[in-house]
Amino acid sequence: MKIKVFSKSLAKGPGYDVAVLDPQATVQDYLDAINNFIEQNTDPPCKGCDECCWERIPLTSIDVFNYVNHLGDQLGLGQDWPLLDFLEKYAYIYVEGRVVDISLGYTMEGACRFLNQSERICSSYVARSLVCQSFICMESTQRASELRSELVNTGMDELVRLWLVQSQQAGRQLFIHEAHRAAPQLEDYHVNGFTNKKSYQEVLLKDICSKRLWASLTSELKKPS
Repeated sequence: MKIKVFSKSLAKGPGYDVAVLDPQATVQDYLDAINNFIEQNTDPPCKGCDECCWERIPLTSIDVFNYVNHLGDQLGLGQDWPLLDFLEKYAYIYVEGRVVDISLGYTMEGACRFLNQSERICSSYVARSLVCQSFICMESTQRASELRSELVNTGMDELVRLWLVQSQQAGRQLFIHEAHRAAPQLEDYHVNGFTNKKSYQEVLLKDICSKRLWASLTSELKKPS
């Protein structure tokens, strides 16, 4: 076990915390631990509950790779630039000035477009995004919340970088769903721990976390045995 997700009593009631037990832990190790915790500690189970499917769902670069790889022909994407096609058809790109936000698209009612509203289940469960997999219906410690945020934000920064780079390579004008004085700049989106990675198993947590957060998450490693 490289990641430990465990119950913890917090000021507002029952909650959870995260600790890193192996410095080589990956984002996939984190997601596996989170999903295992949800299965063992969520009552009632998530299946049939769609409360989190009506929230903004930010996307990482690997999220998009997963949707494209797992859903394949169902998405009706072109062969040449599937990431760009996915973002245009299934995402929502909002740009204000130089700031870019990319999330999953949603219906007129405000639900995630992959939600099966009649059965209240995800129609793309096998490829669901990082923010969906890591959502737990309870309070979290500060470090657990910060870890989730840093992973999502870093992954989205890489997605924005790819959107800018591939749009230029493909000779396409930037496709934006909503814009306010849009002026996105590639220089604002640098390579990071997600760059050139196609799966969460390839992304080391230590390459994403800030030094302060990493020190907090790994504090148990420094305790004498």
